[in-house]
Amino acid sequence: MDLSILASQIAAQDGIEWAGLITGILYVIFASRQQSICWVFGIISSACIAWKSFTDYKLMADGILQVFYIIIGFYGLYQWLYGRLDHRPKPVTISPLKFHIIPIIVCLLISFPASWLLIHYASARYGYLDTALTLLSVFATFLLVRKDLHNWIYWIVIDIVYVVLYLKSEGLLFALLFLIYTIVSVWGYRQWKRTLPPSDISLLRS
Repeated sequence: MDLSILASQIAAQDGIEWAGLITGILYVIFASRQQSICWVFGIISSACIAWKSFTDYKLMADGILQVFYIIIGFYGLYQWLYGRLDHRPKPVTISPLKFHIIPIIVCLLISFPASWLLIHYASARYGYLDTALTLLSVFATFLLVRKDLHNWIYWIVIDIVYVVLYLKSEGLLFALLFLIYTIVSVWGYRQWKRTLPPSDISLLRS
């Protein structure tokens, strides 16, 4: 892409897109540092992305996903603040790899009928791929609420694909946002992994 065209497209992005970008970056940075305020920024960012996904980009499944993020953001904030009876910070957990097989298969299978509905009744642009990413993101969000280390693996893969989708939709700031998400997700995985006791590290291979 010509740099002058890229610059003009970036300049054309509106305030909602800038707000989504800035709060989204703050969200993933604070999440990687295990700070509960991340959910507040996540709620704001998701509201911005949902609006643009529905009105401009026609990424209907992603728009629905962002609405889900807004709702789960309040639940995540509560869990990270008060999820333990002793009110101590929620620790990082880890699940065996076999725990993920069935949810992944279910998400991919449900994506077929769900994407058909979105294509035919909501003018969804990327159909199956958008829907599959949406369902996998829902599962990854529940892992994040649980502070399961594997949530970062899902986000690395999902965010890379969303970079491509938003570039194709000319949502340059959101493409940049998801690129930053990808980089911070790698960092977040490493940071969270360091907090695990040695006895849990073996679960990464089981």
